[in-house]
Formats: sequence, C-alpha cells, structure tokens
Amino acid sequence: MKNALLVAALALASLDTQATSTEISLESVNKDPEVTEQQDSATPTSQQAEAGEWDVSVSLGYGQVESIIKNVEDYNLYLLPNISYYGEDFFVENTTLGYSLYEGRDLYVDLVGLLNRDGLYFKLEDFGIFSALGINPVRGRDVVDIDRDLSYLAGLSATYHVLGFDIRGGYYHDITDVHGGYEVSFSIAKHFSLTDNWTLDLKTTALHKSKKLLDYYYTIRREEAFTRRPFYTPNSSGNSYSWTVNSEYSFNENWSAHLLLNRVVLPNEITNSIIVGNKRPNTYFLGVKYTF
Repeated sequence: MKNALLVAALALASLDTQATSTEISLESVNKDPEVTEQQDSATPTSQQAEAGEWDVSVSLGYGQVESIIKNVEDYNLYLLPNISYYGEDFFVENTTLGYSLYEGRDLYVDLVGLLNRDGLYFKLEDFGIFSALGINPVRGRDVVDIDRDLSYLAGLSATYHVLGFDIRGGYYHDITDVHGGYEVSFSIAKHFSLTDNWTLDLKTTALHKSKKLLDYYYTIRREEAFTRRPFYTPNSSGNSYSWTVNSEYSFNENWSAHLLLNRVVLPNEITNSIIVGNKRPNTYFLGVKYTF
C-alpha cells in the first residue's frame, strides 16, 4: 500500500494533476499534488468533500511520466490508485495529510504535510510495485551510484475562491531533516462542468524550491564526480512552472473515462546538473476509472 501511494504521489500529486473541485491528484497530491509533485506541490482543501467520507478509486489504462534523470527510462503507467478521506477538520489524500485551521465562506487555511517528489526519482529501485505494474525503470551507469533520501514537507496552505477560480498559496518546509529546505507554491485552478456527465479542470502552478533543497538533490558531489560527470552545485534557488488538464466523463455512478495531461518546465538550477536530461517533462494518462 505504501508503494502504491507513492506511485500515485508521483503520477498525480506531484503532477498537480487535479484542480480543487476534484483534486497529482502525482503532489495525486491533491490536497496537493503534485500529479501534484506531481505534484506538485499544491493540494486540495478538506472542504471539498463531505465530512467523514472515504474516496477510493482506481484508474486502469495507459500513460507515462517522463523521467528527468538521464539513463532512467520513462515510467509507464497502467494502474493509478487514489485514496482520500475527509473528516470535519482532518483529511488524507494519498501521501498528503492536512488539518483545517480556518474555514470561511471563500477562504480556507490548512496545515499540510506532503511528500517532496524530487527524492522519488532517486528511489525507483525501492518501489517493488513498479514491477508489478509492468514498469521497469532502468538506471544507467552514470547515475546508479547517486543516492538521495526521500523528504517530507509540512507547512501552511491558504485557498481563496473568487469568480469561480481557486487561488492557492503554500509554504512547506522539510520536517525530516533531510535537506532543511523548503518549497513555496502558488496555483490558479478552474473547474468546468461541460455537461451533466463531463467535467474539465485546468490548473497552472508556480513552484519555488529553495537552494538547500536543490543543493541536496542535484549537486554532483566531489566523491560522485568523474570525467563524464563533473562537479556541479546549483548557484541559487529555482522556480518551476506546470500546466495541467484533468477531465472525466461519467458513464454511471462507478465508471468514468479519465484523462490527465501535465507539463512541467524546470529551472536552470536543476537542468544544469549533468544527471538531469529532460528540461520539460510531460505526463499523460488515459484510461477508465472505477470509484468504489
């Protein structure tokens, strides 16, 4: 179950794949998500579902999360689980936890904990569920000896609803003493009900990562450097940007068609690292979703 939630965090939450009305999301980090880290790192608020309600769904289909690490293959997605729970004040969204501090008519303030997705790219070999899903990431010789730990972030998130838009900002700091860094996120999301059965969510996100966070994950340390992989360290913090489309068409109460599209533009502080080979990773998934 732990690994299944990490897959969801990478593909949804961390991706910032869903907007607040439904929300990557693969960080599915929809109280975040980021789909997501993905997602991201934006997350949905506990006010978007009835108190005490569990939401469990599985999407079956095909998609990919493009790797940002050189010589690591893109991740083929065939199964996308999502588990969430919303209490009166407390909520769980896959690997994201939250507690509501303030609920107003249009403003919500939450205390949020979420998984940072940068570390996921260095831990794929630990996730046995990837093989079970038919996903076989291959780590090349240039990156196989580089290891980084996962980190968990916590902080405050505020969401303001105005003119049909959900505007969210959040500050999240490392609470696992891995790198001591932080992320600051800002997102704008819009939900559309195209028909009685068809919904569309659009979202754009800006994510600021601190220099400490980037240093830990993307510095090439002197003991890791060699001729083809020179020493490197980011010279500052960095900003990434993402755009997400999430759409569902319901056939009945349980079954629906599910489409996710996401694109991320990484900062130079990340892409200048020799181990990074993709400046604009894309994620997509198309399949059928079953809600229990």
